[in-house]
Amino acid sequence: MRRKIKLETVCSIIETQAEARNWDACAETCDQYNKNPVIRVIRSGVDNRDLPREDLENAVQEAILKEIPPMERFLSTMGMLAAISPLLGLLGTVTGMIDTFHVITMHGTGDPRMMSGGISEALVTTMLGLSVAIPIMLSHTLLSRAVENCVEMMEEKATTLINIVQKFKVA
Repeated sequence: MRRKIKLETVCSIIETQAEARNWDACAETCDQYNKNPVIRVIRSGVDNRDLPREDLENAVQEAILKEIPPMERFLSTMGMLAAISPLLGLLGTVTGMIDTFHVITMHGTGDPRMMSGGISEALVTTMLGLSVAIPIMLSHTLLSRAVENCVEMMEEKATTLINIVQKFKVA
């Protein structure tokens, strides 16, 4: 059973625990929600809290970079399919028109029914190419934006944690 979490709520809890310097509770909360990439990045910050600021930032940035490839795994394939689908439809259009002109060359233009097969092929392949490309392109755009939002959230929450950790080192 998959639990739906309110990421902002969990991050607020972790921030409160960090401000109280309750690092065990932070780690425990992170472990409880470790299926979320943002929480895994925060956990990296909690684990490396004793490092100097620059090293802590590098450790957190490394954790973010580790999380990105699985999120982007199929985006390039989707983008490629969205680009290729209309081209395949266009290829079918061209072959359908070639068939139509071949019929015209062999039999003339006297019987429109003889030409309809090639014209139909041209229209159907165009329609199929666009029918495949449009939803894939829409999905690709939505998923790309979701990945961007997640990366932004990882960076924001990691920076917040780093600032909390550093505030106590200075104080």
